[in-house]
Amino acid sequence: MAMKDKTMANEVRAGRKYPGILWPTVITLVTVFLMGVVAGYLDAHREDGGTGLSGATGAVLVLLIGIAVMALYLRRFGTFWQSWSRRKRLYMGSVLGSAVLGLVTAGLMQSGQSDLGANPFFSNAALTPGIAITLALLWSIGIAIAVSVYQRTIDDHEKHAYLWAGLAGYYAFVIPAPAWWVLSRADLLPPVNAMALFALTLVVNAVVYLWLKFR
Repeated sequence: MAMKDKTMANEVRAGRKYPGILWPTVITLVTVFLMGVVAGYLDAHREDGGTGLSGATGAVLVLLIGIAVMALYLRRFGTFWQSWSRRKRLYMGSVLGSAVLGLVTAGLMQSGQSDLGANPFFSNAALTPGIAITLALLWSIGIAIAVSVYQRTIDDHEKHAYLWAGLAGYYAFVIPAPAWWVLSRADLLPPVNAMALFALTLVVNAVVYLWLKFR
């Protein structure tokens, strides 16, 4: 009986038509780690008078290799993706792409700053030029693509939640920002922290969006 159960389990695993979570996670984390290592090494090499690729270029090349490896892995499950509609594939691609972009951003910020013990998002520690350029390009271009694809695929219900969440995030920024600014000028509060306000808008946006979408 035990032998029969083991055989059945092996058959289920062998016939799996959808991607697991382990290998995509490993590929993403390894790519993030190598982007930071390569960018840091190349920038340090150039600062020492060496020649060659910039840290930004090296990080982008590693990212492209990571994307290629992920594509090869997901290609094994072509029938799984084909069962989805084009709208669903674009929708999930924009969501997963944004999640990967967040992981890559976090890893690069941590590896590229001079003070490795500081919080990567709320620290003003200096970044290497290569990492800074890479982050700026990844964020501005990546988010622009993900948002444009996402907006084209959502239905009216989700669009309603998305628009109200965006408005709530806007208010979460424009209300406290001027108040914090004038109070800081009177030395009643520390200088305005842009990333703290940014994090506040994201939290408010996410809470309102999830409440309206799933209530």
